[in-house]
Amino acid sequence: MSEEMFLYRLTAETKTGISYAVVVLSTNDEQAFSHAEKELERYTIATPDVTEWILEEKKRVRLGSGYVLPHNG
Repeated sequence: MSEEMFLYRLTAETKTGISYAVVVLSTNDEQAFSHAEKELERYTIATPDVTEWILEEKKRVRLGSGYVLPHNG
């Protein structure tokens, strides 16, 4: 039997006041935070100094699972 997968939506708060929304697929909370840190490192040129990670949502993966992310640009 395969492990159950979850879709995580996390927010990384940085010292500069910039927040990043990070969405990852993982089997548990600990791995999700680790994957999110790696994704943020890949996304940014200089890895930001994260002061806090916030778990916003966690959903079981099924067809059609997803998130709506606000965009204030």
